[in-house]
Amino acid sequence: MSRTIDDAQADRLGKRLAAAYRRGDPLDPSDLSADELTVADGYAVQRAALDRREDEEGPTVGYKVGFTSQAIQSELGVDAPAYGRVLADTVQSEGRVDASGLVDPKVEPELAVQLEAPLDPPVTPIDALDAVGAVVPVIEIVDSRVRDWQMTAGSAVADNALAARVVHGDRIADPSDLDLALEGVEVRRNGERVATGVGADVLGSPARVVAWLAETLADHGRRLGAGDLVSTGSLTELVAFEPGDTISARFASLGSVTVARPPANDSSP
Repeated sequence: MSRTIDDAQADRLGKRLAAAYRRGDPLDPSDLSADELTVADGYAVQRAALDRREDEEGPTVGYKVGFTSQAIQSELGVDAPAYGRVLADTVQSEGRVDASGLVDPKVEPELAVQLEAPLDPPVTPIDALDAVGAVVPVIEIVDSRVRDWQMTAGSAVADNALAARVVHGDRIADPSDLDLALEGVEVRRNGERVATGVGADVLGSPARVVAWLAETLADHGRRLGAGDLVSTGSLTELVAFEPGDTISARFASLGSVTVARPPANDSSP
């Protein structure tokens, strides 16, 4: 679907989203014209918001692809994948998370890949896999800057595809040592198993996700380059991340990634 708003409107809405992100204070859907935004509008607003945030959070170091599994699409009411940009300062190693600026975060276990070569269309999943230099287990913390997660496909894209943080584990694997489609994960929240999934749950394979992203970015005048990190989508449904929670994603071959959110009365970072 084509755009229905002009650049000035996209810039104004992007400014609102960037401000809501900085404050950790969500917008009402009406503040974002959420019901009226097409997906094309959403990418224009996303660009305006992220261009502002780069001044404070560093350059784009990669992309997150969201809504790649049927479980997530059904849960959020969207029907196609979308991408957001990953800024340098939003990537961190596992452990305690500073959640002070987050609104209502949730977590997703994901397989992320780092490219060792650029990708230009046409791109097949085999091309995408050949360009991957490393596989990294991650927990993505997602969040909505629209109150109560009241979103449409367009507003979800505008909100940087709900990206907040990418938390990576210590182990980095050679892609030739793994079958990404068969890599499984178990998620435990405060010791209790709450979700399981496998790489095939994201468009059939993480390699298909990377190929989709390369093609879609080209349509938007962007390019996947060597060194880019791509988080390929949640292998499970969303998992709540409340104050005091500790969540671990235990991957079959890649080890574990753990994040902890401070209790509500803990003001330390």
